[in-house]
Amino acid sequence: MTARPSAAPPPATRRPSTGSAPSSPPTPLVVAQIDVGSKSNEITAFAPLLDQIGCLKNVVISADMLHTQREHARYLHRRDAFYVFPVGGNQPGLFDQLDALAWSEVPIGWTTYDRGHGRNEIRTIQVMPAPPGTRFPHVKQVFLIERHVYDLHWKPLSNVAVLGVTNLPATLAGPRRLAELVRGEWSIENKDHYVRDVTFGEDRCKVRTGSAPSILTTMRSYAIGALRLFNFTNIAEGTRWARDDFRNPLIALGLTM
Repeated sequence: MTARPSAAPPPATRRPSTGSAPSSPPTPLVVAQIDVGSKSNEITAFAPLLDQIGCLKNVVISADMLHTQREHARYLHRRDAFYVFPVGGNQPGLFDQLDALAWSEVPIGWTTYDRGHGRNEIRTIQVMPAPPGTRFPHVKQVFLIERHVYDLHWKPLSNVAVLGVTNLPATLAGPRRLAELVRGEWSIENKDHYVRDVTFGEDRCKVRTGSAPSILTTMRSYAIGALRLFNFTNIAEGTRWARDDFRNPLIALGLTM
């Protein structure tokens, strides 16, 4: 297993206005990776993974619920970085505390609407300052994101609510920016994990010995990153383009013959 963080650029210095618009996340690239042994887990790999990045000052780190750990928050604070973490069952006390807040009295700060893949999707976010006594280090804001999915005739298909915490102050990240950061984390499943598993067959790979699995993982990361920087949003299409002419991969890497 390979642990991969989600790192966003430094936050803007102006709070965005409230409204409704589609978000455009930056090009996703793998900037660090580390092998997680069978006798370990991703939690213990969090700090060693990010230690590979020389400077994290003002960088926003998002992660899935597994990494909503107090020591992770302290580590990022020591490195002058920001975090955006979802809160769930692995932090029951914190979850109960946030779930009990008066969200019905908090206005919706940002809404997005998307139509595609045979469905309509509405996402909302509500944000408030972290109440005194919030049981998480350095937290500045807490938020509630709700995702409502309908078919094309507006029949409800699913509803998901996610609570979260961040040490980003409101002056650096308002509702719109927080919504974009959370959605960027969710998009990793499609833009990285799915591509690795489906397009490159990572889960089906039979290579298990020595350093070969790490080498192959690194090569996949470089290939995906090079194609994305070459403006391929569909990596399967990009691999076909690279396969069809031996000069194309060299072009993507900025090499000439």
